[in-house]
Amino acid sequence: MLDLRYHVASLSAVFLALIVGILVGVGISGRGFVDKSERRNFENRIAVLQSRVDQLGAQKALLSEQGRADEAFAQQTYPALMHRRLEGRRIALIVLGSSGATGDVEQALEDAGATTALYRAVKTPISGPAVRKALAGNPGFRTLDNVGHELGQEWLTGGVTPIADTVSPLIVQEQRGTVGKPLDAAIVVETAGATDAATKQFVAGLFDGLSAGALPVVGAERTNALPSLVATWRAAGISTVDDVDTPSGKLALALLLAGAPGGSFGVKPTAEAPLPRIEPA
Repeated sequence: MLDLRYHVASLSAVFLALIVGILVGVGISGRGFVDKSERRNFENRIAVLQSRVDQLGAQKALLSEQGRADEAFAQQTYPALMHRRLEGRRIALIVLGSSGATGDVEQALEDAGATTALYRAVKTPISGPAVRKALAGNPGFRTLDNVGHELGQEWLTGGVTPIADTVSPLIVQEQRGTVGKPLDAAIVVETAGATDAATKQFVAGLFDGLSAGALPVVGAERTNALPSLVATWRAAGISTVDDVDTPSGKLALALLLAGAPGGSFGVKPTAEAPLPRIEPA
C-alpha cells in the first residue's frame, strides 16, 4: 500500500512538472513565438493534465484512507489472532550481539501466551583462541563451527551440556533460564552480521545446530534493520520474519513458532508473503 501511494505521489509530481513546462510554452506563445493553434493545443494539454492530477490526488486520498482502515483492522484483530496461539510452548531466544534488541519479539511471545524458557545473549565477536583453549581437552571440538553446532543442539534439546557448560562463561553475556527440559521452538535475533572469520565460523555452526532438529527456528528482525540478515538466515535453513515490529510480523512469528510451514515472511523484497497460512488457534 505504501509503495502504491508513493507511486501515485510520484506521478502527480511528474504531471505537475509537465504542466509547468506547458505553461512556459504558453507564455512563450503569448509573446508571439507560436501561432494561435499551437497555443490552443498547449491550453488543451494543460486541461487534460490538470484533470489527471486531480484524479491522482483523489486516488492518493483514497489510498490513505484504505491504509488507515487496514491499520485499524490489524490493530483490532491482532489480539484475537494471537490469543493462546503459543500457550504452554517453551521458546528459546538466542541473541547475537546487543542484548537490548528483543523487545518486539518478547512482546509477541507474551501476546501469544508463550514462555521464554531459555534466553542466551552471545557476545560478538567470538574469541576463537579462548574457545579453542577451553576445549583443548576435547578433540572432537577443535573447530568453531563444531562448537557452535553442538552448542545449538545442547541449548534446544537439554540433557547433558558439556560444551555449553565450558564455553558459556566465554561467549554468553546475559542468560536467563536453565538448560533442562526440551524446548518447543527457537528464535534468533542478530543485531549485526558476523564480520570476522572466527565469528562467521561459529555462527554458521550455531545456526546449523539450531536448525538440525525438527523444532521450528525463526530469525526475526525489524523493518528498519540494516543490514537485513534474512538472506543469511535462509541460507542456514532458518525461517524469517522481517517486520517483527508490526502486528503482522508478530503474528507471522507466532504462526511459524506454532509449526506453520517455513519460509520468509514480511514486507521486504526477500519475503515470500506477508504471513504464513493462518490456522485456527
